[in-house]
Amino acid sequence: MKFNYTNSNILNAKSGPLGFVVDNGKYAAIPLAGSSTKLMVIYDNCTKTKVCRNAQSARNFIDKLRKRRK
Repeated sequence: MKFNYTNSNILNAKSGPLGFVVDNGKYAAIPLAGSSTKLMVIYDNCTKTKVCRNAQSARNFIDKLRKRRK
């Protein structure tokens, strides 16, 4: 699986988690505003979301979704 990271907080001294996109935008994990660790996973054509506690749990959730869709 290939993760495409964005470096959107390059000038921020206290950076939170980086967002990433999987399968050319089919699944995306973006940082949640006001949190230093939480990520929101967006999937199903931007109609469903899930808040994950950290980047590892977001990756695990996306892996589970990818296996279920096959």
